[in-house]
Amino acid sequence: MKYLTYTVAGYMLLALIWWAVLLTQNNKALFKAESEAMQLKYNTLYGVENFTLENVPEYHQLVKKHQRKKYMILGEGLVFGIMLISGIWFIQKSLERELDIARKQKNFLLSITHELKSPIASINLILQTLIKRSIPPDKSREMHENALSESTRLENLINNLLFTTKINTEYQYNFEATDISTLASSLVKKYITQHPELNIEHKIEDGITGFVDREAFVSVMMNLMENADKYGEPPKKIQISLQKTDPDTVILKVTDNGPGIPAKEKSRIFEQFYRSGSEETRKTKGTGLGLYIVKKIVQAHRGKIRVLDHSPKGSIFEVSLPIRPI
Repeated sequence: MKYLTYTVAGYMLLALIWWAVLLTQNNKALFKAESEAMQLKYNTLYGVENFTLENVPEYHQLVKKHQRKKYMILGEGLVFGIMLISGIWFIQKSLERELDIARKQKNFLLSITHELKSPIASINLILQTLIKRSIPPDKSREMHENALSESTRLENLINNLLFTTKINTEYQYNFEATDISTLASSLVKKYITQHPELNIEHKIEDGITGFVDREAFVSVMMNLMENADKYGEPPKKIQISLQKTDPDTVILKVTDNGPGIPAKEKSRIFEQFYRSGSEETRKTKGTGLGLYIVKKIVQAHRGKIRVLDHSPKGSIFEVSLPIRPI
């Protein structure tokens, strides 16, 4: 489609140039014919063989008329050319946008199908095993923990889907006075309990209170922690910090030890459904909704989010939130 568009555009530009050349030549030929007719007229009128036309106003008017036609041809050709190129550029960009949206939606459908099926299949397998076999207590406990982990994963996925639907329609944020330190600490402790295999370091400053939407803040922290877990490389290490930088602002940082994010993708990772690579070959879990949700919530709080490189490797997601009443 792209090459067809370029071919049509090239053909139309060549046709435009040829049209302009022909009109210019016709204008010159017409000027020559009218000049010769005027020359003959004045030669006959004054009985001379080569009357000097530059001495009569009529000739100057003729010159000006054909100059105007020449400029008109060039001007119209230039305007038409600019409009043609601009139109094709906009059509091409629109086509690329539509293809990109279609690709991301396809990836989303593939990923959501997998993400929904996988935990359900795991839970079913565990339950069938527990029913049909006599399992030692320690092994039974491990299987129950795995089932709980998969159930939590499914719950988080459904919550993200529901929350995305809310914030894309008319979600009404409920900004209320909140003990942000206590809320953040409880979320971190809950995540540590659910994922004992992770090395999670956290530094939550005490006594931070402010006006936030509690449900939305929970979604921000959970999505950032899950993102760090998802892309971290073994042995996974996650660092979480929450501190007050001034009376009206709190900074949340979540750091992972993953491969990092290429510079060209840092501006796109917050797009809805965006995930780098192809869904058929991807190894990491996810739907491309988590960071999109985080960005929308942070914007609704009039805050900012940015992603930084972590040394020696990994990424730092830094959220700056105003905690005064909105």
